[in-house]
Amino acid sequence: MAGNFPDGSLSVFFNASVASSLQDRTLQRTFRDSLYPRLLFRMEAMPELWPINLGSNSTFTRTGLVAPTTRPTVAGFDPVPLTYAIEQWEATAQQWSGTIDTHMPTSYMTLASLFLRNVHQLGLHSGQSLNRIVRDKGFNAYVAGNTVSDTGAAIAATTIHVVNLNGFTRRLFNGRPQPVSAANPIAISFPATSQVANVTSFVSDIPGDEIHGGTLTFTPALATAVAVRDAVLATNRSVLQYSGGGNRVDDISAADQLRLADIRASVAQLRFDNVPTHEDNSYHVHLSPRAESQIFGDNEFQRLNQSIPDYIHYRRMAVAWLLGCTFYRNSESPTVATCSQDPANGFTTGFELLNPAGVNIERTIVTGQGWIEEKYLDEGRYISESGVQGKIGEFAITNGGVQVMNERIRLILRAPQDRLQQMVSSSWSFSGDWPVPSDETAPSGGATFKRASVILSGS
Repeated sequence: MAGNFPDGSLSVFFNASVASSLQDRTLQRTFRDSLYPRLLFRMEAMPELWPINLGSNSTFTRTGLVAPTTRPTVAGFDPVPLTYAIEQWEATAQQWSGTIDTHMPTSYMTLASLFLRNVHQLGLHSGQSLNRIVRDKGFNAYVAGNTVSDTGAAIAATTIHVVNLNGFTRRLFNGRPQPVSAANPIAISFPATSQVANVTSFVSDIPGDEIHGGTLTFTPALATAVAVRDAVLATNRSVLQYSGGGNRVDDISAADQLRLADIRASVAQLRFDNVPTHEDNSYHVHLSPRAESQIFGDNEFQRLNQSIPDYIHYRRMAVAWLLGCTFYRNSESPTVATCSQDPANGFTTGFELLNPAGVNIERTIVTGQGWIEEKYLDEGRYISESGVQGKIGEFAITNGGVQVMNERIRLILRAPQDRLQQMVSSSWSFSGDWPVPSDETAPSGGATFKRASVILSGS
């Protein structure tokens, strides 16, 4: 194992978890790898070196198309000057990190080096953490503007409390995303009562949080009461595909399972929006193992494979390539098990994982090129001429046959700082951001985000 970690080092304090493994005399212990998911979301984030300082904000500009002219120029008149729309999206340079301390006397007593094991675990933690950050930022964008009320609203009401504010708090104004206001409203609809309104302000349940629950203020006042769990939709919302139909998670039952028809609808939407494929000339479908198994129960899929039972689909139980898509079995797809609701470590998904009937909501995403980007800082610039006390490198670890290449993540091994020189600190660090570029000015529709399509099904 040591050969895999030439720069390695890691551990935990001499605490209860370590003490409980100590025997009467010498600790004799070997380590076994835990089950580890394949990190597939971050691999799709297009990386770009970002020459900026930590904490700074950058604005990126995308230009729209000039509206086509199909009428002839009027004789004797100059052509009218043409214009085109622009839109901008932002990224903020932030830092993510993790650390573990190793008590070296304890490491010395183990049969396998606890120090190397801790570095191994730290590398896995960094890879999985950043993968979920990419996942959450991407999914938040591509489900934005779709929510439900959770308190209802009476006739003449001008406020309503919704389950998620995600997609209702900012709108492009003069090309830049700005908070909603009377001068920059977001148009919304209440499909159950066929009403429309304009959101002019919001109040978050959690200060500073714009993805979880909150109250929307809108005009004009309601002419018909809105019931609890009625859909609230923004006109610039991301387009969702619902297996079995509907426009809210409440409409999904356990029988509404993922079908090839849902994939076809998503691919058609991406093509309609002129979204380019990935470099392998296909769209990528990230689906959970449960959603993948549902495909095999779809009549259309079974008919396609009726006469070829030995083909790759059934031989490996893998959808593989179909409908212009490459299918990726992704156990990190958002579910109750993979979306942490602990505010200290997670709570970064702005959508419901269960509906009121207790049905698990499976979210399958079909992505095109450029659906999310990675802007990263060169952390080597953080080192001053005074040098470092320890060693700095990068991770390259293997866990259960899964190669985890943590590019652009620093591994920092700090020399012992305590008086007995026994406690070694191992840390990882990444600086940058994962912005989701918008395409609201594209002529194919009003959705702000168009480069991926999310399918909701039940399990």
